[in-house]
Amino acid sequence: MATLLKFASVLFGVVSLNAQVMAILNRFPARSSEIEIRNNSTVTLMAFAVSMVPIQQGNADSPPFIVFVDAVVSTDRISSPHQLGAAMPLPPNQKCVVPVAEMVRGGRRLDLYEPPITLAGVFADGSTTGDAALLSRLVSRRASILQAVELAHEILSDSGKHNVPPSQFIQRFRSTADSLNHWYLPPEQQVGRVLYESIIEKLMNLPQQQVGSAFPPTDFVEQAVRELNRQRVALLESQPSLGTVAGIVPTRR
Repeated sequence: MATLLKFASVLFGVVSLNAQVMAILNRFPARSSEIEIRNNSTVTLMAFAVSMVPIQQGNADSPPFIVFVDAVVSTDRISSPHQLGAAMPLPPNQKCVVPVAEMVRGGRRLDLYEPPITLAGVFADGSTTGDAALLSRLVSRRASILQAVELAHEILSDSGKHNVPPSQFIQRFRSTADSLNHWYLPPEQQVGRVLYESIIEKLMNLPQQQVGSAFPPTDFVEQAVRELNRQRVALLESQPSLGTVAGIVPTRR
């Protein structure tokens, strides 16, 4: 049996079984690597961010590997040993896995990223842990998705005031999503794209309407607006407060 290579990295680079959250990089001979996230605390983990540096192979501009997963961002999903596509949060003493991208060349798997692993987390009681810079990006991401939620709410709520053709209405969401698809925007600022694209998919799957009928249908708008309102409340009530992004510091060790 091939030897399983494990590289462990926890908050502040200290390997400890008492760490609040632990990240372990598992490499496998026959499939992609993954980072195992373990919640070793007694409080539910609501959000985490994990990052690794690229293995420099003649490309100094390679971006780092970074993944954000947050219970208050409805489009975020995690994987666990027994269930794919599960949603956060992560209860105490539970774990999930984050797939790590790699390259296949000449039939060989080539790793693109390497330790150390940088980690940050937010717990259900509002306490935080991990790298301060990554933690700020994690909370800032909530502000970005809140902006997307409020804009989507505005567009849908306003739809009944204008008789806009379906293609034109859908294009408005597509243009909004495309406005976030730029290499110079960090991942936490692009999070709204998934929300806009999910709305586009739902709009395109609506049954064909009779000529002159309102688009989107009133019942669709009402349901979508209710869901957006729910997301907005969850984001506004999330802890730590979105207003503390600039000065946020870890509260757990």
